[in-house]
Formats: sequence, structure tokens, C-alpha cells
Amino acid sequence: MPEWKTMSEEEAVKTFEEDGYFDYQKRTMRYGDKLPADSIWATAPATMFVLFNGNIPVGVIGFSKYKNVLLMAGTHIREECRGKNLGPEWKGMIARALISKLLEEKGNKTLYGNAVSLSFAKQMRSMGFIDMDKESLPIEIQAELEGIDYPDQLQKWMKISDEWFNMVMI
Repeated sequence: MPEWKTMSEEEAVKTFEEDGYFDYQKRTMRYGDKLPADSIWATAPATMFVLFNGNIPVGVIGFSKYKNVLLMAGTHIREECRGKNLGPEWKGMIARALISKLLEEKGNKTLYGNAVSLSFAKQMRSMGFIDMDKESLPIEIQAELEGIDYPDQLQKWMKISDEWFNMVMI
């Protein structure tokens, strides 16, 4: 039965490493070719949601809080757990579970994400993400994104205001 655990980015990396898997790294190590390793997007403390299948960590997704927005803190699916390795019936299933968990946890703040994988971006768009409105980001984040070319940049906002709305969404 799949299970979720919430942890810091450091704890998430350590969890994968303790399981003998070393392809998932902190943002400061992954972002070098896109965003500077010392950028706010890479260094703001993150909350990560790790998906387990039994005792095995299979995927991770998270966000950082910065002022009035949430910045995606990256996503990773364990190589051997990706759809191409498990068969076509698995295609997108773990990615969809990760995105759903992130949306469930984000509350009523706008979530911004830079997608490196076009297939992951497509999955995000199918779940309601739209083009990123960079002007709505804090000015220092806008400056960090200046001249940065990601394959896709997305955002998602939904404010849950009352019980009636929650019932309609179910």
C-alpha cells in the first residue's frame, strides 16, 4: 500500500540514499544548469512529500514557502519506478500521484513551478496548471528567472473558501 511521509529536503535525500539510491539530489546540486545554486528557488527551506511503496521510496515532490507564494522544490521519480520501466499501464501514474499530493498540501497559495520534463509539464497542465505569470512573483524571484529558459513554466491557484465549495470539488 503506498504511503506518504513529509520531511525536509535533507531528510528526503537521506531517505533515498539510505535505500541505496543516489540519483535524487538537493536543489542546490540539481539547479546549476538552470538556476544558480544560491538562488532563492534553490535555497528556501522546502517541505517534501515522499511516496513509499512498502519500505521503498519511489518518488518525491515538494515546495518552498517564499513570501506569499509557493515555489516547487522539484520532483523526482526513482528510475526503476518510472512508467517506461514498469510498462505502459504505469505511464504517468506516479507523476499524477505526486502532483495530486502537492495540490492537496498547498492550501490556497499560488504554486509556481519550472518543469524540466515536458511530459511532466503535460501531466501538470492536465491537472489544471496554466502558464506562469512571472509578474505576480516577488520581484527578487522575477530577477532570478530573468533570461532562464525552462522547457515549461507553470502555476496553479485555487482558493478554497467554504464547505460548500469543498463539497462541490469532491
